[in-house]
Amino acid sequence: MKMNFNILLLLLLLSLCQASSVIAADVYVRASAGVDWLKNANFSDDKDGVNPALFGDGTGTNGKPYGAYGDFDTYAFVEGAVGLRLQPWLRTEFSLTYRPDMHYSGQANFTGLTGPQPVSGDAESLSGLANLYLDINGLPGVSLGRFQPFVGGGIGFATNWQDEMTYKFPQLPPKHTYSIVPSGDRTDLAFMLTAGTGFELTKHLILEISYRYTDLGRAQTNVGTMQMDGSVTSLVIAGTSAPLRAHGMLMGLRYHF
Repeated sequence: MKMNFNILLLLLLLSLCQASSVIAADVYVRASAGVDWLKNANFSDDKDGVNPALFGDGTGTNGKPYGAYGDFDTYAFVEGAVGLRLQPWLRTEFSLTYRPDMHYSGQANFTGLTGPQPVSGDAESLSGLANLYLDINGLPGVSLGRFQPFVGGGIGFATNWQDEMTYKFPQLPPKHTYSIVPSGDRTDLAFMLTAGTGFELTKHLILEISYRYTDLGRAQTNVGTMQMDGSVTSLVIAGTSAPLRAHGMLMGLRYHF
């Protein structure tokens, strides 16, 4: 019995060694950069019921509820990932993505005013996702040479930092031409969907290009004191927020060890 146990233990150790070598052989890292275009990031009241709202109830000059209507337009981002191939057709990874320069531009729609009401503010975002990819070239009976098309998706978190936002009213008298609302941050559930292809440059190195749709949760300004024309007021207002849903293109290199 003791000898059988030793044999079993030896076989188990050999199996673990073999499995670890296979896993190590299927580990990869990826470095990528891309651009997002983020439209319809419209700020509205958070309606927390504690402080007066910035916008309040009603319909603005554009026929829509009071708010700030605009977007973060187009901005660049960088991404790093560590992954593992589970099957010839299946791999998983963890990715970190940083979006450092998101510039908001929009228009408020307060009534009783004529002319433009420009709104602006900067933001940044850090997201971490657990991703799963289906590699079509790894499916049984599929042979596409150096091309490695894939589809995938991921879920995780995004922390978004919104700087102070400036609301300008150039048509008003000099005593009040702009207001500034507080900065804010929040962490939300995030997810992405993607489709793209890799191109095998060498046995270990793959060039990737892909399209993706990403939901980063919301950008937020916090409850706080409003500034008017550079002076801090005693008016404490509720926070506002806007959805962050972006389309993007991503290019990078994936190295398999």
